Order: sequence, then C-alpha cells, then structure tokens
Amino acid sequence: MTEKTDRLSLLKKNVDQRRPLSKGLIRSLKEDFLIKNTYHSNAIEGNRLTVYETKAVLEDGIVIAGKSMREHLEAINHKEAILVAEEIVQQDQPLSEIVIKELHGIVLHSIDRANAGKYREQNVIISGASYTPPDAVSSSTDP
Repeated sequence: MTEKTDRLSLLKKNVDQRRPLSKGLIRSLKEDFLIKNTYHSNAIEGNRLTVYETKAVLEDGIVIAGKSMREHLEAINHKEAILVAEEIVQQDQPLSEIVIKELHGIVLHSIDRANAGKYREQNVIISGASYTPPDAVSSSTDP
C-alpha cells in the first residue's frame, strides 16, 4: 500500500509542477475521462461497444453497425448523467436522494422507463463477480 501511495504522491507532485494546466489539456483530459469512464461503466453491465466505438458514438454521433440501440443509449445517457452531476457539483448543490434518482433516471432514459429514477425491487447477481450487491429495497420507499 505504501508503494502505491508513494507513487501517487510522486505523480501528483509532477502534475502540480506543471500547473496551471492549459485549457486545451483540461478539455482533452475531460473528454478522455468521459469516454473511458462511460466505456468501462457500460462494459461492466454487458455493453459490447469498444472504447473506440464509444468515442465515435459520444463525439461524432455515429451509429455502430451490429450494436443495439440500447447499447448506444447506454453510452449517450451515461455521458449526460456525468455532465449533469458535474453541473450539480459546480452549483454546490447537495447530493440528495432526489439528485441520485434524477441521475438514475438520466442513465435509463429511453431504455427502461418503468425503472428510471426508482430503486430496484429485486435482488441482482453480477455474473462472474464474487461481490453480491445489497438487497433491493421495497417499493414503499419510492415517492
């Protein structure tokens, strides 16, 4: 653990020495984050878009042959949810249950209308993972 902490500290020191970062570099880093974060998050859920296809969908609006509408919407919605979350942080709004449900609604927009912005009501299992997600909550907690 100490080796990792030391390495991270060294990397942070290196970045700090290069501050202030140019607006172009910040923009490039943000675009890279949006693409990779979206790709990895969706891949965990079974989305078959490659990182390059995810980039094409998000940046160029390209439709990828052989991939489902759902896979395209998962990428588009995920990026939108990240951008909305950034706006919420920039406006110094608290991270409330309502905000979390709003973000969930954005992620599932045009994909799963019945469950968008709601807690799941059935337990789930992640295929191939040793982690078991927490039990679902009853629908009585949804407004």
